[in-house]
Amino acid sequence: MSQVSDRSGLPIKVLIPKLPTASAIAPYLGRIDASRVYSNYGPLSREFSASLSELTGAAGVTLTCNGTAAIELALRAKCRSEGGVCIMPAFTFIASAHAVCNAGLVPFLVEVDPNTLMVTPEIAEAALRQLDTPPAAVLVVSAFGASPDFDGWMAFEAKHGIPVVFDAAAAVTSVSDRIGAQPVCVSLHATKVLGIGEGGAILSADADFIEYATAMTGFGFLGSERSSAIRGGNYRISEYAAAVGLAALEALPTRLERLRSLIEAYATRLKNKEARLQPGAGHEWITMTLNVILPEDSVVSTLDRLAAAGVEWRRWWGLGCHRHPAFANVPRADLSATNSLANCVIGLPFHEDLSVADIDRVVACLP
Repeated sequence: MSQVSDRSGLPIKVLIPKLPTASAIAPYLGRIDASRVYSNYGPLSREFSASLSELTGAAGVTLTCNGTAAIELALRAKCRSEGGVCIMPAFTFIASAHAVCNAGLVPFLVEVDPNTLMVTPEIAEAALRQLDTPPAAVLVVSAFGASPDFDGWMAFEAKHGIPVVFDAAAAVTSVSDRIGAQPVCVSLHATKVLGIGEGGAILSADADFIEYATAMTGFGFLGSERSSAIRGGNYRISEYAAAVGLAALEALPTRLERLRSLIEAYATRLKNKEARLQPGAGHEWITMTLNVILPEDSVVSTLDRLAAAGVEWRRWWGLGCHRHPAFANVPRADLSATNSLANCVIGLPFHEDLSVADIDRVVACLP
């Protein structure tokens, strides 16, 4: 945590991404110069994939150019045919809905649990009763880095025979040793705990699925012959992106401890406040987009105080996918709870440049 003594007159930024420095990346760039391999599943890409496997406990890893592409490819690989609806939460970043549509599916928007901010198997089962035909898939979104209910969703898929895909964009460090056959899609964007600028990955214990998904990232080439066996595209990362990833992994343990201490600083100061953090934040999972959930009747006054104090804030997921014009007409369940909840989830300043005084200034504005 920064120890800058007096920044009382300066605005407090809500997020300042931090990627590895040029000097940290330089040794890996030297390896690229030596190999003269720049893309197409090169040695750094393979090493980064293996390191992600070790970090998460996933038996298989497919690297992708970004997190949205990871979701799209996972849905395409699980469904194997276009058409049908995909049950997904309305309260999520809009990338989730774009990925569903890019996979040839139609979003069917549902509520989330107000405590965890995630869709539950029970919510999905209620949605099944509203559909004329079974959905093609369910997209479960991890809320800002929290680990989903993997056991519950495994049971749901076994019971209903409906593929489940996890959009765990911010949860790459929260899913260790929980990865089963159901694909878990993570983002490696600069705003994530493990960021490489742009990138993503699909994690799964299903070796056949990973082989298929990886082939999709390289024009559908399966085996040694350059014959496009399945429909895919160019979704790979370059060796330069892998270089950033390997450097980021070296720094990750230290970074996680710094972020954990920041969350603890917030949690300590919020103990007697009405504003609350998500369950498990700081001790079960780490995020780069820390949110408080405010009482509905205090939202307007709190945001006014934050503005007056020069504190930036964000609604990282906006007010719901259904509030975006591109998705205003997609089918949905009743979303009255989301309409109330989304307004109350406020992203606070959270980055490694924060000082103790900054956090005090932020929390002083909260109810």
